[in-house]
Amino acid sequence: MASPEVDTVKPSKSSEGAQAVKVDTGEEWRRLSPIAIAYFTLRSIKNMAQGAIYAVPAIAVTANITDNIQSPNTLLSIAAILIIFFSSGVVSFFMYRFRVSNQHVEIHSGVFSRSYTNLPFWRIQNVKIELPFYYRPFGFALVILDTAGSAGEEAKIVAVPLVYAHALRKQVLAEHQEHGHQERETSANVNDSGHVNIRAHANNSSQACVEGDPSKRYSETNEDGETILNRRSITDIVIHGITNNRVWILLGAAAPFYDNAFGYLSEWLAEKGLQLNQLVGEQTIAWWQFGLYAFVMLMMAMAVVALISIGGALFTFYDYTLSRQDDRYIRRSGLLNKQEVSMRASRIQVISAKQDWLDRILKRVNLYFEQNASIGHSTNELMSPNRLIVPSVTEGEADELSQEVMPESKIRRSDYQSISKRYILHWVIAGLSIPFVVGAGFGIYIEHLDITAGVTFVSVLLLGVIALRWWRWGVASDDKYIYVRRGRIGVDYLCFEPYKVQQVVVKQSVFMKRRKLATVQFVLASGAISVPFLPEDYANELANNVLFEVESKRKSWM
Repeated sequence: MASPEVDTVKPSKSSEGAQAVKVDTGEEWRRLSPIAIAYFTLRSIKNMAQGAIYAVPAIAVTANITDNIQSPNTLLSIAAILIIFFSSGVVSFFMYRFRVSNQHVEIHSGVFSRSYTNLPFWRIQNVKIELPFYYRPFGFALVILDTAGSAGEEAKIVAVPLVYAHALRKQVLAEHQEHGHQERETSANVNDSGHVNIRAHANNSSQACVEGDPSKRYSETNEDGETILNRRSITDIVIHGITNNRVWILLGAAAPFYDNAFGYLSEWLAEKGLQLNQLVGEQTIAWWQFGLYAFVMLMMAMAVVALISIGGALFTFYDYTLSRQDDRYIRRSGLLNKQEVSMRASRIQVISAKQDWLDRILKRVNLYFEQNASIGHSTNELMSPNRLIVPSVTEGEADELSQEVMPESKIRRSDYQSISKRYILHWVIAGLSIPFVVGAGFGIYIEHLDITAGVTFVSVLLLGVIALRWWRWGVASDDKYIYVRRGRIGVDYLCFEPYKVQQVVVKQSVFMKRRKLATVQFVLASGAISVPFLPEDYANELANNVLFEVESKRKSWM
């Protein structure tokens, strides 16, 4: 039976005035808009670039890149490659078809390797809508459909009108909610012993997560009827760009090009009348002048790096909003490409509040809501369907949002059980002693005390890091949650509900057993969380309490 037409949706100005949008396409297979050619072409270029990045160092070392780029053969080759990619995009466009029929989404795609995807609405856990910058002027969108437990996106409808995308999302989530409601009614029967079925009670957990503390209700809503929980201003995003600098990865990848860059810099300075070889000459300037020049250049380089990082943060987190609709949390952001990630409250495994050293100075927190892990797929933290980030919130906002998702949770508490100081001794013996003895002994043997001093200095630094690690690491629990604190210079707080633990492991080495110490590991769908060198009795008690919670309540969080 064909789906009924969807009510009027108003996701954006492009959809205003629409009376109704019919989601069901019937038995007819539909093609995409021709603008999908741009998506397929850019996807091919992106895939090639990701594979070719490993060859960049070899190319940079064995060839003069600047001369090659300026040669006619290189330009012709680039033009030919672009034509091939465009042709591939055209072929992929003609080979792609989809239809929505009888509460199912069906997709035929692929050129050489054809694939067929059939997703019933009730299996779709997540519907994401993305607006690439080349789609936005024309009112088109990319729809991504996720299913429970999938390692990656199950299906993409890569170019549909924005109003249709919102209508499809609305109907899929409505069907999924209705299917879940029927399951709850089925499982709400009273068993023979007179107790209410535990699964029915468990499904109330998502509602409890949504309601939270009545005194902290949110009143602002958007045009889709979602409750706005948090917005990030440009100032907040700039702070995030400064405190969470990821540009060092790009600088490392660009290392093969440093020689050319320094060459251009030297030529430019020479044109301005400044010769570097004269500047660093011992008879030209005093040592303090040289130090001042070096300090100024270092500050300029750090300013450039900070600006690049801030630009990246603005690019990804501009116009950030976190909202809630029923039992689902939705994050939207993006400057050019508008991106959306959502997850159900009941499926959130862990709340993670992370503070680097600069975050601690500015009293900012990066808050993560983590779902199941994507096995075999590495996705960035922004677009991962299993990790929702709220960047650089204040400590008060972090506490409020944490209690919104897990009511009555208190991640920054004072009663953490610290791990044993033998953690430091373990790493000194197992990790530091042999390298220190070998390095320092070698320096003494060849009579180079500077080597011995360097090895000693590095060992002291590592010892300090180990001591900080011991000082941070701890675990605590209450009637509803387990909390883990860890970190080195920064600090991370983790909070999770015991009934979502899938496995508990208590480990002891021979030496730990003699000292009545143990390591406890909690395995969740989002990954494993370990706390080492705990008192043996405390570790066993914690493990037994978690296992009792899982066995006695049998709550469902899927």
